[in-house]
Amino acid sequence: MRRLKLGRIGATLLILILHSATGYAEKISLQDAIDIAVNRSSRGEIIRGTKEVAEQQYYAERIGFLLPKISINGEVPAYSVDESFRFFGNLPTKRMIKTSDFDFSSNIQLNQSLLTGGDLSITANLLRSDAVYPVRGADELILNDISELTSRGFFDFNFTQPLLKPSQAKFDLKNRKDDLELAMLTGQEETAALEKEVAEAYLGLLQLAIEREKATDSYESARLTAEIDSLKHLDGIVAEEDWLASASAMIDAELEKYDIENQYNDKRRVLASLLDLDDPEGIEAEVPVLSEVPDSVKYKSLLSRWQESVTLKKAEYQFSKDKRASDFSASSHGLTGNLEASYSLGRGTVETEGFEDDDIKTNSWGVSVNLTYPIWDGGASSAAVKAARLKTEKSRLELESARKSARAEVANLINSVDVGYRKLQVLQRQIEMSKNRLDIATFRRNDGQISEVDFLLVRVDYHESQRKYVEELKKYIVDKIELEYRYIS
Repeated sequence: MRRLKLGRIGATLLILILHSATGYAEKISLQDAIDIAVNRSSRGEIIRGTKEVAEQQYYAERIGFLLPKISINGEVPAYSVDESFRFFGNLPTKRMIKTSDFDFSSNIQLNQSLLTGGDLSITANLLRSDAVYPVRGADELILNDISELTSRGFFDFNFTQPLLKPSQAKFDLKNRKDDLELAMLTGQEETAALEKEVAEAYLGLLQLAIEREKATDSYESARLTAEIDSLKHLDGIVAEEDWLASASAMIDAELEKYDIENQYNDKRRVLASLLDLDDPEGIEAEVPVLSEVPDSVKYKSLLSRWQESVTLKKAEYQFSKDKRASDFSASSHGLTGNLEASYSLGRGTVETEGFEDDDIKTNSWGVSVNLTYPIWDGGASSAAVKAARLKTEKSRLELESARKSARAEVANLINSVDVGYRKLQVLQRQIEMSKNRLDIATFRRNDGQISEVDFLLVRVDYHESQRKYVEELKKYIVDKIELEYRYIS
């Protein structure tokens, strides 16, 4: 996982933010929250698992292309008996004939893909048969049962080479390679999306905590104002409509307080869900400390490497895959063929009761060229080719669009990060001024120079400056995550 580097802007100032919003729940840093989501949550596990599956499939396909596939096949020994009225051997008439067989066969098969696009298969076969059948004796009317044991071993060599069309094995291997690259890039995008969701939920929770304190102070100020106006109304100092307006403002402030409390709890549950935590009540956010100033040299380097952006690379791999599929489909339409060659070598022995053993030696081979040309298939082949080419054209247009927008997107992100950092510096000064005003208001309230209502209004302004800072901080961090994951690892 890429570590989220956060810059330093006024460490003392940041300690002040949300000081009053912290509770008794356990605090968790933004970096720890991202680490939990990416490395220990079920969603992060699925992202890693998807990439691992694609990697295993590619290496399995590659090994299968470079090394032979070996399989062992065999049959369970079979015993059969046939007793029927029939002709058998050189008997001149039908007789009741009884024969029995006990057979066993097995083979080892090796299949190897060739660089030429063809396939070579070698099969080693073993056959053993124990048969009992009748033969005529000296008296043609008398049949004698004899046993015959046959043992054979033979090798079959078969070679197939496609003609006028590309290799299926190479096609599958290259597709697996592109699938692996696409899975890695998609995984990087999904990881970035997960980190951004966590950052938005975390800083959203932080922002709502500030708004909750702000709403509490606003309600308290509205309540005190309503009580004061109520007393003034009784003394005839303010009109009834002014008192009712104050009471209505108090009710509105109370409703807003409940709404924000509900939003805060909802956001905390969202964050707990992203982190796979069972107890959302135990989560409390804290302000991330910025420690890195945007590096203009680094960002210029990133801008010059816009061709390495994930979006553009994904479009390139997808176009390559679709074009290959289109070419393969087109090559399979029209005149195609196969060159086939085979050779078989066999050795064995037949042991027959009452006769000398017979040695079996067999050799056979053959070469053939098979050509196929479709005359009419209802337009299915041409439709498949057209669909593949249309998909390729769509991928090409998407690639061109990605190529045109890639550099602009990187430039916009770099500019957004740089501007966001500068805005944070301005908001930092605003918080400093709000804090100074709050300190002065605290002193004056304690000295009796201003009322509690005036003090609460100053504190509401302080919370608002905090809220603006966290809102801009959220945008800044999300943009940084997007920029860091914009390039291939």
